[in-house]
Amino acid sequence: MKISRFLGPLLRRASFAVGLVLAGSVAAAPTPAQLQMFQQLSPEQQAQAIKMYQQSSPGSGAVTTQPAITQPVLVTPRAVDTDAAIQKSAQEGTDQATLKEDAAQKTVKQKLKQFGYDLFAGTPTTFAPATDIPVPFDYVIGPGDTVEVQLFGKDNVQYSLTVSRDGQLNFPNIGPISVAGLKFSELKDNLHERIKRQMIGVTASISMGTLRSIRVFVLGDAETPGSYTVSALSTMTNALFVSGGIRPIGSLRDIQLKRNGKIVTRMDLYDLLLRGDTSKDARLQPGDVIFVPSIGTTVGVAGEVRRPAIYELKTENTAQEAIDIAGGLLPTAYAQVSQLERISDRGEKVLVDLDLNSNKGKSVPLKNGDVLRVYSVLEKMENIVLLSGHVKRPGGTQWRPGLRLTDVIPSADDLLPQAALDYVLVKRELPPDRHLAVVSARLDKAFEAPASSANITLQARDEVIVFGMEEDRKTILEPIIAQLTHQARYREPAQVVRVLGNVYQPGNYPLEQGMRVSDLIRAAGNLTESAYSLGAELSRYEIVDGQYRQTTHVPILLKDVFEGKPEANVELQSHDALNIKQLPQWTQQNVVELQGEVLFPGKYPIRKGETLKEVIQRAGGLTEFAFPQGSVFMRKDLQLKEKAQMDSMATRLESDLASLGLEQSQANPEQQQSLSFARTLLTQLRAAKPAGRLVINLPQLLDQDVGSSYDIVLNNEDILVVPSKTQEVTVLGEVQYPTSHLYEPGHGRDDYISRSGGLTYKADKNRIYVVRANGTVNVTTTSWFDDGDMDIHSGDTVVVPLDAERMRPLTLWTNVTQIIYQLGVAAAAWHTVGVF
Repeated sequence: MKISRFLGPLLRRASFAVGLVLAGSVAAAPTPAQLQMFQQLSPEQQAQAIKMYQQSSPGSGAVTTQPAITQPVLVTPRAVDTDAAIQKSAQEGTDQATLKEDAAQKTVKQKLKQFGYDLFAGTPTTFAPATDIPVPFDYVIGPGDTVEVQLFGKDNVQYSLTVSRDGQLNFPNIGPISVAGLKFSELKDNLHERIKRQMIGVTASISMGTLRSIRVFVLGDAETPGSYTVSALSTMTNALFVSGGIRPIGSLRDIQLKRNGKIVTRMDLYDLLLRGDTSKDARLQPGDVIFVPSIGTTVGVAGEVRRPAIYELKTENTAQEAIDIAGGLLPTAYAQVSQLERISDRGEKVLVDLDLNSNKGKSVPLKNGDVLRVYSVLEKMENIVLLSGHVKRPGGTQWRPGLRLTDVIPSADDLLPQAALDYVLVKRELPPDRHLAVVSARLDKAFEAPASSANITLQARDEVIVFGMEEDRKTILEPIIAQLTHQARYREPAQVVRVLGNVYQPGNYPLEQGMRVSDLIRAAGNLTESAYSLGAELSRYEIVDGQYRQTTHVPILLKDVFEGKPEANVELQSHDALNIKQLPQWTQQNVVELQGEVLFPGKYPIRKGETLKEVIQRAGGLTEFAFPQGSVFMRKDLQLKEKAQMDSMATRLESDLASLGLEQSQANPEQQQSLSFARTLLTQLRAAKPAGRLVINLPQLLDQDVGSSYDIVLNNEDILVVPSKTQEVTVLGEVQYPTSHLYEPGHGRDDYISRSGGLTYKADKNRIYVVRANGTVNVTTTSWFDDGDMDIHSGDTVVVPLDAERMRPLTLWTNVTQIIYQLGVAAAAWHTVGVF
């Protein structure tokens, strides 16, 4: 935005200077405004403009036999939102039929613009002499015109003769001939006669060559008044285009052509724009003045007319004449309720109601500044039935008495795939206040028996809504439910019922007359697979003696409902709520996964309460290559908890680092290095993947009975990974070379640290810990009687943490220690499971 604000004026000044240079042979002299604009250019731009002007000027040294012809420069288009208007009109023309009625009927939302001034938008500012069109016989010859003469017969020669400044045509072998002021037809007759008389045996063909340019003035309220050089064939409109058109305060209806101080003709551009009449567009002569006076009386015509705009009045003075200028009324116009907005003599805005269908309304005189508003007819349709929803061709159908559902939807081919045929909703307006009522129908039954009552008869302005089986009906039903609720009154409760539980589309539904439990279940898409069909519960709300509202629960035997027993299929009342229960013990099928060294790895469905040992037995047990001590058991819930804990720690560490960021510039090198370590740790923590590991003792679990204290009750998506036998010991953390080593019996923790190059200077040697193959963690501290060394087994991981005492710039380094510990455990767990 800032760049555009800076470049906009610069580009405008540059384009103005270029236009000034290109028009150097057209305008007589730069105006003061042009000179001021030229002075605002940079020195480089000024030098370039002067150079271009000199090159295009007749005095630049170039030898020419005709006036310089400038290149066309386009007038900057005015703000005419034509495309948006066309798009809006096209959109309104293709809108679907609607039953809605516009509440603001007497509103005209139009921003009127002045009519005719966009004629000059995007037009060229120069009109070079035309050389490829016939010259009219009444064209008056003048200095600078070129006459083409071809002689044939005794002599064959061709001459291109230019009329001199004194009006003479120097004809070879004949001499000077005075031609200035002659018409082209007179010139031809004169030359033919002289050639025939003085050049015996020679025949001539005479035509016009390059025409001269003439100097004219465009004054008054033109866009750029001044002196202009135009083609000798130019007319008044050509000169107006050269000057950029007419300003909004200038008149389009009284453009004057003055010659020798007298008005020769007057031109009304409305004749050109509205009727295509160019009879008043007179041809110009040298020295002519085109004067544009100020605009006269204007009125606005808005609303349902063909050309809403602000018009300038000339001889028109009535409402009907203003409508005629605006193109007449549209078919949607409601002329009886038109209004005239005007400023009274006391300076107050007043409204005058008009009936433009009457002679009195048509003959109302207009004043300067009046705005005539023509409103539209009511935007609603009466004899229509609207089809919407899950259909191929939504829209309106003409209503006629006896129109039935299958007349609007003839077959299933008119529906989209998976349409709900057993529940079609019909919105209906009931007299006298057109309040909403709802009727449902079974389209499948109507297709089967078109003559039956299932094929309901439709009324005018009904809306038929077809649902999709997989669609969420809430979006469509919400406005209907809201309107039904809004219609509720004292002793007229809202006609709404509700269904909960195990149906495909639970929620609120319109209450129809005579609606029963089975109808509500059908509206909700019927029961789901998990529904308990033997019983349901209907909660009913009733007002007792006008004093309070009580709730009663009515048991419903769904089995009897579906068997058609009327006593079970209870008729519903307003605000009833039907709850469809779920089958006991109905849960989602849980699955666990066994990976690695089991006889039959894979995913296994489990029952509720099944244990890990039972599933391992179903999988055939472990293979001979299994390493049960290093088994990894992962649980999704634990992954989520670990992730939340790591995110919380990372957020706290990030907050600490942010608070120290302002002090970093004054920190010593050691503190800066500590902060760098902390940022690296934060990056690693954000990228770390939680293991979600639950430490188990698989060998002990397999030795015990099912359900022992070592056994594990499984959850959905649990994973057990049994790795192959391993011979590695891994060393991680602050050692010189973190890596894995071949396990050797008898070697302790410090031996493997030594094999990794020993500790770094950042290591915390007092908090070194070992992650065993089964996931347990052993931590030892050194003292004067214990060096802290411990036995190491195959599959163990030695973790050397960072020394937190070296990182004093942060206040919560306990959190950092916990983060390091968590990362070490996670890394060890993932490393132990070789399949990852």
